[in-house]
Amino acid sequence: RGLTPRAFQFVFDAIEGCANQSFLMRASYLEIYNEEVRDLLSKDPKNRLELKEEADRGVYVKDLTQHIVKSTADCEQVMLNGKKNRSVGATLMNQESSRSHSVFTIVIESSVTG
Repeated sequence: RGLTPRAFQFVFDAIEGCANQSFLMRASYLEIYNEEVRDLLSKDPKNRLELKEEADRGVYVKDLTQHIVKSTADCEQVMLNGKKNRSVGATLMNQESSRSHSVFTIVIESSVTG
């Protein structure tokens, strides 16, 4: 197993031990290709998205798709779905070299229960 699946497992192991709290976890996956931001989980991943900034929210990507994830397997599936939409091209060293940078984000919200 690679670093990313282990990080997913670490997150879920950490929240599993939290008593009196409930969690909502959402995952998003974007790429930066030729100075354009693209949503790898969108129905049309070639559409360009906009970076926005607000004082109370900070910097964010407008209209970025988020999927609710409840397990390591969910995170891995979301990542695989997005990976299919990445921009790739051949180089002398690698037939399917990535031509972009990608960012996989997990947002965790928690609330006290009981």
